[in-house]
Amino acid sequence: MTSTLADSEKSSGERERGVALVFASALTWSFGGAIARFIAASDSWTIVFWRSVWAALFLIAFMLVRDGSRGTIALIRGMGLPGVAVAAFMATGSTSFIIALSYTTVANILLMQAGVP
Repeated sequence: MTSTLADSEKSSGERERGVALVFASALTWSFGGAIARFIAASDSWTIVFWRSVWAALFLIAFMLVRDGSRGTIALIRGMGLPGVAVAAFMATGSTSFIIALSYTTVANILLMQAGVP
């Protein structure tokens, strides 16, 4: 009975942590359009380039801290076709978001994103 109580407390703590991370993620993503509007760049593709560079550097640094160099290499090698597909879709979505900012308002873009399942 003690292990069931401990498992319940652990899953409750993990759930709360998950909810907090999802909330922080949504809050952070919601500032993306406003921040992109304040960047003084003549071309949307320049913003896409620098956004991609910083995202890649941050992600690699995070993986190195969390998993070490061997773990990071193993994760990259092991992602397979599904990982490549996710990376391609994320890159397409991120690029489309920045390019769309040059055609319409941040509110319109975020409203469309909110409607995505």
